[in-house]
Amino acid sequence: MKKLLLLLPFAALLIQGCSNDFDIVTNWKEIPVAYAIITPKNTANYIRIEKAFLDPVTSAVQIAQIADSLYYPESAIGVFLEEVGTTKKITLTRVDGNLDGIVREDGIFATQPNWLYKTTEPILAEKTYRLRIIRNDGQPDITAETTIPGEFLITTPSPSQSPVRMGFQRDKSTTLSWRTDENGVYFNVRFHIRYSEFALNGSLIKHDTLSWTPIPNIRRTDIKVSDKLYKSDAVINTAAFFNFLVANIPVIQDRFRKFDGVDLVIEGGGKEIERYLETATANSGVTGAELVSSYTNLSEGFGIFTSKNTKTLLNVQITSETITELNKQSPERDLNFQ
Repeated sequence: MKKLLLLLPFAALLIQGCSNDFDIVTNWKEIPVAYAIITPKNTANYIRIEKAFLDPVTSAVQIAQIADSLYYPESAIGVFLEEVGTTKKITLTRVDGNLDGIVREDGIFATQPNWLYKTTEPILAEKTYRLRIIRNDGQPDITAETTIPGEFLITTPSPSQSPVRMGFQRDKSTTLSWRTDENGVYFNVRFHIRYSEFALNGSLIKHDTLSWTPIPNIRRTDIKVSDKLYKSDAVINTAAFFNFLVANIPVIQDRFRKFDGVDLVIEGGGKEIERYLETATANSGVTGAELVSSYTNLSEGFGIFTSKNTKTLLNVQITSETITELNKQSPERDLNFQ
């Protein structure tokens, strides 16, 4: 038995710190591998489709460095997205991701070319899509389905405020709340913190932005607030917020700073993400199975076809009380926010 490592880069988009070894106990054969997260907020959606080999002679690491061994010839397959319940069918085009700004990281696998299948057709929230890979050698089609999460509704901080405000008080936590349908299960909360620096005479020196993910991989609750919506909350520790600022903004004395606002991003993934994590958890630790049963929702092969949606609340203002808290003690005070 040989163990063939199949990397799933989709995990870096939504799931941090997860990896799986797929154990393949069979004779030499071609194994289809596909993965994607499709979303209605992208101007283009991409699907990675590859093939893996279990070779009784050649090392899997050696094969992974040969681009022709990773990808199907362009004429060998057709790739489509079907909107379930309708006749709509989207044809995807093979492109080199490197030319689209999607550069494959250096590692085990060959990086050039970086063949992906692309569509710029709109993807609609709350619709179910079926991935269909047609193999032109007569083998059965490879399929998988996902339902796009609906629009998320942020309730705290309240979007009805003018301006919308968010505050951090020492020794307290700040709670964010939103609503999601059943197809939004696991979430990331991201902050894009914008601030400006000024000379002591008040002239602008520069604008800057920090990106922070205070809440990765939080699951929504099972509490229903309506027929279709579920409650979801995230608690952000004030100390974590202050520590992030201290770690990423240098101390100054010859200038001062002001917050310009925070763009709050709620990013939620589909049910397949939950099942993937459940499978990984069930097979980890001292009680985990020696032969890992890895989750895939493809009809054949390995990988995952899933979806996500994103809600952004722009220009949330940091309260004056937060500035007061920052200036109570060092090292926060030495950042010189006013």
